[in-house]
Amino acid sequence: MSNSGSDETVEVLEIQVQEEESVEPSMSEWSSLVMSLDAPNQKRVLYEQGLYEPGSGEICAAYVSQSDSAVFRHVYYNYPCIPDPGISHALLGPAPKPIYPDDGQELYLTLCKQMNQTPVRIFYRALLGNKADLSYYCVNPYGIQAMAKSLINNRTLTTINLTDNFLNDDACFHLGEMLTNNTALTELNLSGCRIGPSGALRLCAGLPKNKGLKVLNLSRNQLGDAGTDHFAGAIFSQANVQEVNLSNNGISGKSAQTLSEALEWNNKITYLDLSRNLLYSFPSGLCNLLNELGDSTLLKYINLSWNSLCGTKTSGGIKQIFKAKNLQHLDISNNKLSTTEVAMDLIASMAKPKKMVTYNVSYNPISAEDSIQFINKLQTKVVKIQKLYMDGINVNDKFIKILDAMKQLPNKQDVEVTYGYVEGLYKATGPDPRETTLDRVEYICKKPKKHKVDIALVIYQLLKEGNNLLEIKEFTDAIKSAGVVLEDGLIAELTNIFSGPTSKKGAKTVDIAMMAEYMKRKWPERKLPPTPPPEPEPIPEPVPEKGKKGGKEAKGKGKK
Repeated sequence: MSNSGSDETVEVLEIQVQEEESVEPSMSEWSSLVMSLDAPNQKRVLYEQGLYEPGSGEICAAYVSQSDSAVFRHVYYNYPCIPDPGISHALLGPAPKPIYPDDGQELYLTLCKQMNQTPVRIFYRALLGNKADLSYYCVNPYGIQAMAKSLINNRTLTTINLTDNFLNDDACFHLGEMLTNNTALTELNLSGCRIGPSGALRLCAGLPKNKGLKVLNLSRNQLGDAGTDHFAGAIFSQANVQEVNLSNNGISGKSAQTLSEALEWNNKITYLDLSRNLLYSFPSGLCNLLNELGDSTLLKYINLSWNSLCGTKTSGGIKQIFKAKNLQHLDISNNKLSTTEVAMDLIASMAKPKKMVTYNVSYNPISAEDSIQFINKLQTKVVKIQKLYMDGINVNDKFIKILDAMKQLPNKQDVEVTYGYVEGLYKATGPDPRETTLDRVEYICKKPKKHKVDIALVIYQLLKEGNNLLEIKEFTDAIKSAGVVLEDGLIAELTNIFSGPTSKKGAKTVDIAMMAEYMKRKWPERKLPPTPPPEPEPIPEPVPEKGKKGGKEAKGKGKK
């Protein structure tokens, strides 16, 4: 019994071991893949006979097995993997950046909405054109950021005018950032924006990277020497601007020296306006700048008016500008270039520029004799100047004769010359107020039948008494005491015509000498009666001496 029991137990254990050691057959031994080569496929046979249609070829989903094995596609699985349509990126990735058109209109509206700024309609429409004129528009300086960003990719707008819109440092910063990327803008007008030195620092930071901007107007911006130094630094860093307006900025000669050092490395300036500044304060710096500009082959226009320039040193520096080969316009008007030596420096260099058109020396204290030297030089063939402006400079009749003779020359007929007052040539036309007023006074004085007064003799008598100047009240009292009774309006007209200098007390006076001189020319026959000579003193009788005969006889005769 024991043996049989043990055998049974051993047999059972062997079965259990076999079950534990059972493994999954390999793929080649799968029953589904075992194909009988001898037996024909019944479905294929029926398909050939036209009695069977396989359908779509897909198996039922109930027979599809899922596995975590390394097999890329299960043999029973006929569906390919579905690619991710972007759900993961949409849920987990960052939001895509919107793409705006290059004209910047849509971007401008979006930025204004984000910044809570009111869009400027003129600027919005100008983004499709070539010019944005926002002068005197009171543009919000904080809205300049939206304008600047919308111009980064714009390719049509070439001119922006922001005249007299006060811009702060933030607006200047964003304009400078815009200049670093925009290549279509060619003209930027910031006249009267009062950006100051700090604004110039932020604006000029983008100038060296911009190669399209040609015209820059920074007039009336209170730059001073510090702001001009920032602009000179941009020029030194290869800024490409060609037409620059720096007028009315309080620039002294020290900034002119800094600008000359910058132009020594990068001299592309064709138009330079330095009018209404303080260049007289440092003549050496100005002379260095003018010397550097004289070496330029691109300079066409320079304006140095309203700078109080004077002296031979300054005129020598101006003389260097004439060396510029392409110089066409030079304006040195409203300065103090007065002496003969200065005038000769300005005249001697007129023949150097061969393309010069306009030469403006107006309102300088140049004498009439020196003005003749200008016209003498202008009539020579070597001088190519077509317009000589000398407004406010007095000339004489000799100047007019030379000018008329020059206009007869074949190559000088189109030359335009302006000048001021002509000394000794023209006379006043129309009625003389002195004559009209004195005729009225004469009529009133001769109107009474009994007490007629000669006004000329009254004035002559006042002058004879040494009254060359009289206050208006004293003059009125003097003629009234002489019997001349005039209306207040007529007296006021008479005193205005023959007015004299103001007295020490600040009162207006009447020039009696001037009035008498005109009356002598108007009524030469009227004269004061000659003053009678003084009566001779009586000669005393001689006193007779005592004891003489003559005395006794005279005494006796007297008794008889």
